[in-house]
Amino acid sequence: MSWAVLAMLTVAMAAAGTVALPPRAPRQTSLMSGIVNMLLRSSTTNTQTEDTADLGRAAGYLVEEHSVVTGDGYILTIHRIPPFGNPTRSSANIRKNRLDPYANITSDSVSRQGNNIKPEGWDKVDNPRNTAEIPSRHTHGKDDQEVAKKVVFLQHGLMGSSDNWNTNTKQDSLAYLLSDAGYDVWMGNFRGNIYSRRHLNLTHMEPRFWSFSYDQMAQYDLPAMLDYVLEQTRVEKLHYLGHSMGTTVFFALMSSQPEYQGRIASMVGLAPVATVTSMSSPIKYLAPLVDDLHFVLRLFGNDQELMTNRLLISLWDPYRVCSSHAICENLQFLITGFDPSRADEEMVPVILSHNPAGTSTQTLFHFVQSFNSGRFQHYDWGKNKNILHYGQAQPPEYDVTNIKIPITMFWANNDWLTSEKDVHRLQEMLPHTEACYKVPNPAFSHLDFLWATDARSLVYEKVFDILDAAVQKFQ
Repeated sequence: MSWAVLAMLTVAMAAAGTVALPPRAPRQTSLMSGIVNMLLRSSTTNTQTEDTADLGRAAGYLVEEHSVVTGDGYILTIHRIPPFGNPTRSSANIRKNRLDPYANITSDSVSRQGNNIKPEGWDKVDNPRNTAEIPSRHTHGKDDQEVAKKVVFLQHGLMGSSDNWNTNTKQDSLAYLLSDAGYDVWMGNFRGNIYSRRHLNLTHMEPRFWSFSYDQMAQYDLPAMLDYVLEQTRVEKLHYLGHSMGTTVFFALMSSQPEYQGRIASMVGLAPVATVTSMSSPIKYLAPLVDDLHFVLRLFGNDQELMTNRLLISLWDPYRVCSSHAICENLQFLITGFDPSRADEEMVPVILSHNPAGTSTQTLFHFVQSFNSGRFQHYDWGKNKNILHYGQAQPPEYDVTNIKIPITMFWANNDWLTSEKDVHRLQEMLPHTEACYKVPNPAFSHLDFLWATDARSLVYEKVFDILDAAVQKFQ
């Protein structure tokens, strides 16, 4: 993490008083002493971090890399895993004898469709995959009309990348599971992360490159990537699955450019974020200071780029240092509350070496502004600049009430960013919420949707049900 941001976050938390965070095991050394000791140690290893494509190919999958240019000149990378991208894997046993964790209906857990309230599990689908339907070759979406209807676009969250979808185990990574089930999997990368740091006219060393928030991701990035995937697959509509900011940008795009609603068959939101009025993350303690942070960060020499694994790797070898989790947990998971002990032990070094993948400080400030305002709105430049940007003193809101796409959401009780209050508020605003599921594990957190050992059983199996039903409906 940018030391300036970490320092300001610490100061803000201290100024706010004692921060009530979920209990953690006591550490033998303080964060700062651990960093100092780590920096003083010499490292004899030189680990090369694998990218999304390397990870996929090492797991036996065919992985493609595509480049897309946005309307304002950013060059984005999209990774693709075709249907049945690993011919040695079979989807026959993906859901064999599985238990549905949402089968037990509780009075405070409901799904909604329009104005009708129905118990969770009402749309349960029991449709084990048939091995006879699996072709013996790699099937590209545009070559087979049946498979082409199963195009799914995965979009990462804040400071994430396409790595988020295949850095769980080979058996539990969502990108692999979807490919095994016959889905044509496309994984986007927003501007500023490690895969999208090119521009037609700028370098990522220039401050102008980093002058963006999720407004620009909604205005340029997501439309460019969706258009590209639709053109390549030759389908009329695709299925969208986003995590965290991947849902924020989706809601912003569908609100501001409603013509894109006609290109989405269904949407699944994991830890959805629009307003963040009730988050418990420590970043809320930045809220009173957000107007002064840019000035302070300039003093530290970093007011553009935020939290990249390139920066972290330049300071230490994560495969060596993060084995104790002491430093990395404090630095990388401070915002979200993720506990590495809930991930597969062998995958933790891989997760830490790929995350965070970077974004702009302006993007983080945009979320902090949302906490301050209580509104799902455009970036607040200040009264005078708002008039120049928007023609009004206050940033305009994104109106999600006009989104007509069928949407299913998953949220977790231990999520520091996506609170129950904000999720239900969003649920009430969206007119076509198919279902809103609370993950039935009280320890489940924001990043557990990506890396927890129980993510597959608690979330992904239900996602398959939802996508399968949406595919059947769209046919």
